[in-house]
Amino acid sequence: MKVLTNAQIREADRRTIAGGTPGRELMRRAAQALFEAADIYAGSTYVICGKGNNGGDGYALACILREKGCRVKVFATDSPKGDAEFFAEEYKRGGGEVFPVENCDYECDTIVDCLFGSGFHGQADGVYKQAIERINASGAFVLSADMPSGLNGDSGRGGACVQADVTLAVQAARFGHFLGKGKDVCGRLEVADIGIDIGAAGADIVDEDFCAKLFPPRKNDSNKGTYGRCAVIGGSVNFPGAVKLADMGLSALQSGCGLCTIAAPAFLMPALASCVVENTLFPLKDDGKGICFDKEEADKLLRGLECVAIGPGIGANHHETGKFIKELAAREIKLIIDADGLNCLAQDLGAISGHRAQILLTPHPMEMARLCGSSLPEILDSPVQTAVEFAKKHDVCVLLKGAATVITDGEKTALMKDGGPYLAKGGSGDVLTGVACGIAARGYSLFASAAAASYLCATAGADICAQIGEYGTLPSAVALRVKQIIDKYKNS
Repeated sequence: MKVLTNAQIREADRRTIAGGTPGRELMRRAAQALFEAADIYAGSTYVICGKGNNGGDGYALACILREKGCRVKVFATDSPKGDAEFFAEEYKRGGGEVFPVENCDYECDTIVDCLFGSGFHGQADGVYKQAIERINASGAFVLSADMPSGLNGDSGRGGACVQADVTLAVQAARFGHFLGKGKDVCGRLEVADIGIDIGAAGADIVDEDFCAKLFPPRKNDSNKGTYGRCAVIGGSVNFPGAVKLADMGLSALQSGCGLCTIAAPAFLMPALASCVVENTLFPLKDDGKGICFDKEEADKLLRGLECVAIGPGIGANHHETGKFIKELAAREIKLIIDADGLNCLAQDLGAISGHRAQILLTPHPMEMARLCGSSLPEILDSPVQTAVEFAKKHDVCVLLKGAATVITDGEKTALMKDGGPYLAKGGSGDVLTGVACGIAARGYSLFASAAAASYLCATAGADICAQIGEYGTLPSAVALRVKQIIDKYKNS
C-alpha cells in the first residue's frame, strides 16, 4: 500500500487524464468501486452528495444502483459542478430525482457519504455540519467515498466528521486516514485501483516484511563485536528513570546489537546497578543534578560505538547537554536525539550545524513545534510536510510520533500506521529509542532503524493489549515482547 498527500493524488489524477483517460471515466470507475466495496445495497440507500468530484462519485454510483434495480435516493447540499454535473444529469435522465439535503429523513439502511473529498480542510459548518451529524445519528451503515467527510486528507484533522463503517480510498490511502482522528472515524479502510497513475509518488507503509529484512539469521562464526556497540545517555536528579534507562538498554540488546552501555550521572549508578543486568554502566561527571560534559570522558565512552542515543530523563541543564550533543554531532557516528535532548536542541539548533554524524530526531508533535519554532496546531495541521521540510533543511532523519508515525529523511518517507492508545504512557518513547539504537548499531540506516523500531513497538504493544487491555499495557512489557516478535522473523 502507498500513502499519498492530497497534492500527490491531484497530480496523479491530472497526469492520468492528460495521458488519455477522461475524468468522467475515472469517476465512473470510482463509482463502480463503491458499488463493489461491500454487500450493502440490499435495502434502501441514500447517497449524500456535495458539489465537487466526491459528489460526482456519488451521482455516478446512484446511476449504477438504479440500473441494478436497487432502491436509491440522492440528496445534495449544492448544485453539482464539472463532471459531477454530467452524472447528476445522467441520473435524472434515468428517472432519478435529486432532493435537497435539508429534506433528508436519514431513515434508510445504507448511507453513502459523498459530501467532501480528501482535500477538505477547516471545519464543516451550516448545512454540511448538520448533514454529518445526522448521518452519524442515523444508525445506518455508512460508506464514505475516499475520506469521511469533514476529515482532512493530509492531517487527519477536522471538527465534525462522518463516522464511517467503511472508507473506500481511490487508488491510494492518504495520510489523513491514519493521522489525527483518521483511525477513529474511517472504520475499515479499503483501497480501490481505478487506473490512476501514481508513479513513484507516496510513502511506503512499514510492515512485517519491511522489519523482517533487518533481522537475518546470525552466523555461528560471530561475537558481540560483530553486531555493533551502542550507548544510551540520560538520567538526572529529577528524572532518575533507572528502570526506563534499563528498558532502553534491554531493548537495544534485544533488537540485536552486541553491547549496550548506559551512561548516566555518577550519582545514579547505585540505582541503575540494581536494574541493569545485561548492559554495561558508564558513570558520567555530574553536578549533583545532571551530567557535566567532559571531553576526555566523552572520548572514552564513544570509542568503538556505532550509535548513541541521548536525551531521556537528562533534565533541563541545556548548557551541558548542548555541549554533549555538539560533540556527538561532530563525530562520524549515528546519533539519536530524544526527549530532553530535543528540548535542548530546540534552544540551539546550531549544535548540529555542519554535523558529521548521521542524526535521527524522535519528537512528538509538541517537541516538533519547539524545534520548528511553531505552534502545536501548526504541526498537527501539516505533520508530513513539516517533518519532510525540517529533515531536508537540517539533513537529518525525523521520526514524528502520533496516532501514526511519520519517518522521513527529507527524500523518502514512510508511514507506520499501526499503534494505539496502549502506547500512550511515559516510557514508550524510551523503549522505541532503545530498539532503534540497537538496530542502527548493527549497520542499518537510521531511516530503516526508526521505521522498524516503530513497527516493532506498536506490534508488541498490540499483542500485550490483546491479552490484558489498553490500560494495563506497560512499556516494560513492550520491551520484553519485542524480543519474541524478532524471534518470529528469524524463524520465518
